[in-house]
Amino acid sequence: MKKKLAINLEKLQAKAMEVGASATKIVEIAKIKTGAWTRMKCQFGCPNYGATLCCPPYTPNFEQTQKFLAEYKYGIIVEYTANIEGTKPEDYAKVDTQISNGLLEILLNVERDAFLLNHYRAFALKAGRCHLCDTCNLKKCVNPTKARPSLEACGIDVFALANDNGFKMEVITGPIKELKIYGLVLVE
Repeated sequence: MKKKLAINLEKLQAKAMEVGASATKIVEIAKIKTGAWTRMKCQFGCPNYGATLCCPPYTPNFEQTQKFLAEYKYGIIVEYTANIEGTKPEDYAKVDTQISNGLLEILLNVERDAFLLNHYRAFALKAGRCHLCDTCNLKKCVNPTKARPSLEACGIDVFALANDNGFKMEVITGPIKELKIYGLVLVE
């Protein structure tokens, strides 16, 4: 990795931490695990399938994602942690929206700063569905400068992305005190 790129990636990691990330990691894009199965899990198991323009069938398919990722060498994984201890079940949807949009805001800040550092191809993706609108306008996005496709909808294995890079992500089966979600900013 070139020295200038390494310095810029460190600056972008610092930016992510400054605006609310709980952790970051530089990742080699070629090492990111992808699979067609992730989109199948969206279609056959997620109630949000077809409900937002950032989810299937509106997002790039597995093959398109492969071509897209091949255009990048490095990116930054962003972990966002939210304490949800004491959240009542009836409040979970509101908290889920806050967490999702909190991560998105961090990612967009990093994407913007990367652009300003002359990484003009910088692009953010985040885990989970879009929460920018209560109901998505499926004819035309009303937040095109903020909306980003879901990592899993594009075929990226989010569990492997986290676990292969030193984070601990697993299926939650008991009481939840905190929630960690992940995003990725493709930089170079």
